[in-house]
Amino acid sequence: MGEILPDEPGLRLEFEETYDTDPDDLWEAITTPERLSRWMAAYRGDFRLGGRWQALTRDGDVYCDGEVTACERPQGFATTWTVVGEAPTRLTVRLDPVTGGTRLRLVHEHVTRPDYGPGWHTYLESLAWHLADPGAPKDRERWDARFDALAPGYAERLAALTPPAP
Repeated sequence: MGEILPDEPGLRLEFEETYDTDPDDLWEAITTPERLSRWMAAYRGDFRLGGRWQALTRDGDVYCDGEVTACERPQGFATTWTVVGEAPTRLTVRLDPVTGGTRLRLVHEHVTRPDYGPGWHTYLESLAWHLADPGAPKDRERWDARFDALAPGYAERLAALTPPAP
């Protein structure tokens, strides 16, 4: 389960997972549009320093976009993350080889919507499903069911961080 911490503005989400693969394969899974579409969403663009990208909804509309602000293949990257109609946030991903695979550390700063917690949690589980069977298409029903199961717990944790109104 991810950590939820106060941030200005909003929240800071931190996740750490270890995957049974090497850093190069994990890098490809998290930065190439062909593989991202199998576990996360359809993407277009370029994950390189200064590169711009867009994530698309299930209907093909732009959901969010960003610009890669740091990039060291296969150690990690940082990018702006701007959902349409919202303020920009910052996403940082680090990959480190460890015994038995590669550790991924994801930090998403300045998050203001509560659904980011269960969303990232479910996406990182979906990444594990993808790595176990790289050719399989994204299982949307499985993703939706897992998100729905996680959302109440994240909402409770978020409520505990929110100070009462004066």
